[in-house]
Amino acid sequence: MCELSTALMIGGGLLGGAGQITSANAEAEAAKYSANQARNNALMADRQARNIIDSGSREEQKQKALTTQLMAKQQAAMAANGVDTTFGSPLDKMVGTAMQGAVDALTIKTTTYRQADDVRNQAVSYRNQASLLTMQAKNSRTAGMLGAFGSMATAFGNAAVNHAKLNPPPGGPTTD
Repeated sequence: MCELSTALMIGGGLLGGAGQITSANAEAEAAKYSANQARNNALMADRQARNIIDSGSREEQKQKALTTQLMAKQQAAMAANGVDTTFGSPLDKMVGTAMQGAVDALTIKTTTYRQADDVRNQAVSYRNQASLLTMQAKNSRTAGMLGAFGSMATAFGNAAVNHAKLNPPPGGPTTD
């Protein structure tokens, strides 16, 4: 009977250690999966930032073209009415239109770059998250192994003490 209790202590320690290792491996795999998801999210954010820049550039060019068309219409309308557009109020109107068109184009460009920067910052955040999750995966495995070895060492120590109590050496003192 005494050997059975010792064997059960050792078996329990081994099973406990194996359970800790299995749990740590599952945590590590979950963290690795999440890290991969974060890396994928970073790639998607990078693509989104490039798309924002491309779209914004097209909008900026469209705005510049609209300003050029508007100025051409203004100049044609004034010329059709016999107005000289090279000085005075007609020239001021043309300059004002050009300036407002430039401001509109610059606003589009500025907004585009701000939006792209926000998305790039999110990509950096995803990469940082991936790094942390990768470290978590490594730490989970290490902690699981250390915990398992600790549990097994404790079980073996308890089993040895139990065995010594139940099986005193011949001729030695008995322990109760």
